[in-house]
Amino acid sequence: MENSKEVVIYARISTDKGEQNINQQIDYCKNYALREGLNVLKVFKDEKTGKTSNRRGYERLLAYLKDNSDVGLLVQDTDRLTRDFYDGVELEKFLIKNSIEVISLSDRVDMESPNGRFMFRIKLAMNNFYVENLIDKIRVGVARAKAEGKYTGRKKGALGKKKKKIATSPNNKL
Repeated sequence: MENSKEVVIYARISTDKGEQNINQQIDYCKNYALREGLNVLKVFKDEKTGKTSNRRGYERLLAYLKDNSDVGLLVQDTDRLTRDFYDGVELEKFLIKNSIEVISLSDRVDMESPNGRFMFRIKLAMNNFYVENLIDKIRVGVARAKAEGKYTGRKKGALGKKKKKIATSPNNKL
């Protein structure tokens, strides 16, 4: 494998509650690398929402790529990198500045052509729309559950708020 392209893998899941499997993403990427003759140097991963770039694995990935710009980036899907449009714009600038090739198993990424960059930006916008739409749906569902007296709060989670208890009767204290 002396002449093979060297890559790093980045994988991310939004939750560590066992509902998602980060190893599945890593395995897909490793199998692809093996088939395509790519040499995987490192795997970076996060179990945190993509709505923020404040993720340890993501930050380590960017630092590694900054020092090793001849290494490609392999992901199952570009939405694993970020779900925030503005973080995505910063990522795009970083990738272009450092001439980093992105290989996504779900879509073609071409940062060298105007059309490729345009398509990357559309995907960023779609990822951001998905998150904003999901948050709206959650708010509607919570409001409905509160109105029906079924909402009892939740633990700190995706929206970053602590669990609240809602009084459902005069004897039920907050």
